[in-house]
Amino acid sequence: MSISPFGPAADKAHAEEARAELDRVSKELDESGKQLVELYKKEAAKYKRLAEMERDRRREVEAQLRACTKLLDEAPDLEAKLNSMIPDLVRAAASLPPPPEVSELQARLEETEKDRDTFAELLETATKERDAALRARDAAIARLQPRQNDEQPPGDAEALRARLDAPTLRGVLEQAQWHCSSLDITADLDETKKLEHHQKAPHWRNRLADTLATMQAYAETKDLARAHGGRAGPELANLKAYCASQPFPLLAEGKVVVSEGQTASSSPRGKAQRTLPVPEHIDPSGKAVMLEHIRIGDGAPAAPRLHYLDDTDRSGMVVIGFFGDHLYNAGTN
Repeated sequence: MSISPFGPAADKAHAEEARAELDRVSKELDESGKQLVELYKKEAAKYKRLAEMERDRRREVEAQLRACTKLLDEAPDLEAKLNSMIPDLVRAAASLPPPPEVSELQARLEETEKDRDTFAELLETATKERDAALRARDAAIARLQPRQNDEQPPGDAEALRARLDAPTLRGVLEQAQWHCSSLDITADLDETKKLEHHQKAPHWRNRLADTLATMQAYAETKDLARAHGGRAGPELANLKAYCASQPFPLLAEGKVVVSEGQTASSSPRGKAQRTLPVPEHIDPSGKAVMLEHIRIGDGAPAAPRLHYLDDTDRSGMVVIGFFGDHLYNAGTN
């Protein structure tokens, strides 16, 4: 049975649809109204901020206007004051010397900069020399104190020599490492092996001990002279000069060689063999060329040599970089 589009039931259905549509439209209008309110609030806040900014700008302009008005009011007084100062300014300007030329100013500037650099270099050099002298003095006192406690006068090579006796060449060097605080032995002690059984080994041991004791006495004497505030004299210029100044030297002056021949010192092979290890505080590279040496052995090979670096003027030390067979040169190799 079909429902008639007319009658009470149809009217009721139409009324419910109309109410539903009305509710929907009402909700949409309500939501739109809320959105419009929020939009208007934002716009109102925006214009409020603009109004505040405009008010601040207006206040700033008004303050500037007041300052300008004040200056304009003071203008007559300022003008009179300036007019009273003009004669003094004219006289002062007339008494000034003529301005120097640009080239003259440039020359003065360059001269001043050169003087500044020169003084800076002198100051740096003086500072380094002072620090080196203080280090040498402190090191000398520290090294000499144990020897004084042993009742052995500093620089006494004879007393020290007795302590260096050993049955082997290596043993003599090891004794020196223990007793000779001013010697830094960086040499490879294994180089002594090939010399130990030679028939001249006892003679070499004696001369090696004489050499090490003399080197220690030389360094101690030089340290002591500087620790007392003096300067080392010509007899302490180097090890050879020290030996020559002694009345009865353990090490003869003639055994000390302060340089090498041209071939040994300049050839790649000779120079490479004489570039020997040193402590990094003496040379940051850990190497130094040692041309100074002692003739431990004489005559034909084997003729052992002791190569050393005399650093007593700076660190107070003598570095022994090599002891062994005669190194390469044109005359002996």
